[in-house]
Amino acid sequence: MPSQASKASRRSRPAATRAEAATRPSLTATPAVEATTDAVVVTAFEDGLSSHAEAVDAALGGALTEMRDAGEFRGRFAQRATLRTLGRLPTRHVLLLGLGRRRELDMFRLTNAFQFAGDALRARGVGSVSAYLDDAVVAATGRDGSGPAAVADAVRAVATGILLSSFDPGTSKTDPEARPPIGVVAIGGVAVDAAAVQRDLEVADVLALATNRVRTWAAAPSNLLTPTLLAESARQLYQGTGLELDVLEKADLEREGMGALLGVARGSDEPPVMITVRHDGGPVAGPRLALVGKGITFDTGGISLKPSAGMDLMRDDMGGGAAVLAAMWAIARLGLRVNVVGVVPATENMPSGHAYKPGDVLVSSSGKTIEVTDTDAEGRIILADGLTKARRLGATHIVDVATLTGSAVVALGHSASGLMSNDELLTGLVKRAAVSAGDRVAELPMFPEYAVALESRVADVRNLGGRQAGTINAAFFLREFVEELPWVHLDIAGSGWNSQQDQTQIPQGPTGAPVRTLVHLARLFAELDGA
Repeated sequence: MPSQASKASRRSRPAATRAEAATRPSLTATPAVEATTDAVVVTAFEDGLSSHAEAVDAALGGALTEMRDAGEFRGRFAQRATLRTLGRLPTRHVLLLGLGRRRELDMFRLTNAFQFAGDALRARGVGSVSAYLDDAVVAATGRDGSGPAAVADAVRAVATGILLSSFDPGTSKTDPEARPPIGVVAIGGVAVDAAAVQRDLEVADVLALATNRVRTWAAAPSNLLTPTLLAESARQLYQGTGLELDVLEKADLEREGMGALLGVARGSDEPPVMITVRHDGGPVAGPRLALVGKGITFDTGGISLKPSAGMDLMRDDMGGGAAVLAAMWAIARLGLRVNVVGVVPATENMPSGHAYKPGDVLVSSSGKTIEVTDTDAEGRIILADGLTKARRLGATHIVDVATLTGSAVVALGHSASGLMSNDELLTGLVKRAAVSAGDRVAELPMFPEYAVALESRVADVRNLGGRQAGTINAAFFLREFVEELPWVHLDIAGSGWNSQQDQTQIPQGPTGAPVRTLVHLARLFAELDGA
């Protein structure tokens, strides 16, 4: 069967995303005490109210000060207190948002804080919000303390955070709660020309939509998002973007010798696919960034079966692939002048009489052989063929993203993605992109001694190197398939989904990480002279 290559703009129907017709975020010069939106958000650090909060406090007869004096509000990070204004202000609600300690505030925390604020206001049926910053917030989060770039960073983080509150995980309910998204977001309190940050506001809107798309895909029940349905959903999303989508089906995979992906897929009745998508925005002969994402739409562990407790969350094991697909959409929407290809090998990992087994040897499309010692280390196996496909598509630089190892959750929790690489320049770009995106990455070492754990007596490489340094060993496995290309691996097993109930400073459930980092990376990549 031929591959389903197409211009997505010609063949797809529109995908359902947050209101494309909704009002985009904007700046406002209206003071907080005069704002007429449904709600006003003002901030406080642990050491005191912002100037905008003080003005609101005076209009409310000292209500905010009284809460602080009584110990009801201490300004702790993400602490929220919502008051009805009872006609003393034009707005109906005031939300006082705690930002914690000044020295700890960064883009990651600022984005999360305003997502919490948006969640709280949506629960009250608020449809329009004015959020106010001051110089202290800008100085705490910006790249240059107080200049235009710092203001743009802070404004983008606030707008993105509020728009992220539009995510709704209950899409399968027959009687969903009536919680419409916040349609109007105005940001005030910053002394800057509106035109100077308009582009950042447009970026915030697109990035919020992309992030919520990743969260929607990651949260979807696996019976409603099989590999084939994931490819079709991407096809619908790409309508009108000009992105070139190609879906390789089983016969195509066999023709290209993708024995790694096909091997993992053997246990499932759902056919595997490999999704590729191209954005040709840069020079024809220019460098090409490849984004490769793991697309396991459900992971039982295969023959090496996982425990049943918590297995339902394995529907999110395609979070890396989802991030790549949504990032490609955002890159196209923003019209970035860069060449990018997205590659997502997608399958289920199921046990059956046809399933691959511990001890099997698979032949990847690169020709390298893989000894399978654990079928629950399947993500790296399918990525082997994904990375090879990226090289065949002309990649000059590769970033792969995967919910790959439980070791990453143990090491980093849910706050940061693990980063491993073979190239300092590309690593630096990814780190810069993460800061701008309000994501976090933590670099782990790639000392050559770690590679020994993957030596095999029967194949070129084994897929699991033991429990010690599991995240790093997995990266060494992937490095076998990128050859000498500059490469970064992001393990998002912890950062992609916050399942820790007592971690109250990060929103629960799917986070969408690191889709915003990937888009900011493409923006930086476009600026490179010859990369």
